Amino acid sequence: MDPNIDPGLLGGMSAAALIIGSLIYLAFIALSLWIGYLIIKAAVRNGLREHTLWLEQRRGPLR
Repeated sequence: MDPNIDPGLLGGMSAAALIIGSLIYLAFIALSLWIGYLIIKAAVRNGLREHTLWLEQRRGPLR
């Protein structure tokens, strides 16, 4: 190790790397949950639309 580098500087960099890594990890989890929410929302919307069309075919137009 270079004797001109302060050991306290390396300790601070590892803490900063831990914080940045944790933020990236949490951002990835949040993005995954948001994409999952959008997929489920689209699936429910399509299912309700298909069910409404099926009901209209059986009984006639809904009000």
